[in-house]
Amino acid sequence: MMTRFNKLLSTLLASLTVVSAAHACDLHGGGNMGFGFNRLHPLAQQHYQASAFKTLSVKHAKQVDVVVDEAATAKISYVIPLRYRDVNVSFIGSDDVEIVGESAVLLEQDSGVYNLTFTVKRPGSSHISIQINGLSDGKPFSLNQKIELRSA
Repeated sequence: MMTRFNKLLSTLLASLTVVSAAHACDLHGGGNMGFGFNRLHPLAQQHYQASAFKTLSVKHAKQVDVVVDEAATAKISYVIPLRYRDVNVSFIGSDDVEIVGESAVLLEQDSGVYNLTFTVKRPGSSHISIQINGLSDGKPFSLNQKIELRSA
């Protein structure tokens, strides 16, 4: 009778161990599996808050080869996270660069591509300065970028 009792007891303990292990994984598991302890734990919350701290992204070619006196276009892609407001972009060409169209643009969408059209008047090296200004969490911010132009 003792062996039957031992088998029953060991089976019961093994079942409880499996259930508690599964429950522990359930509390820590993500991906819609279980209660989601990972959403309550402060160290795990940093992964969910990362999107709130994304920075403004403005990307473009760093260097562009152009032909003198021919209109050229630089594609400027941007992503504006929610904490940024009133993002304004100004384009300032060096002495031999003429910006075609508006030299300042207010970015009203949260992402997109702006096509900057310009003309270079003399062969050689020149540049376009890109100044980005706005509000980040209600505080002013400013970024500067540059596109180097080579013309022949």
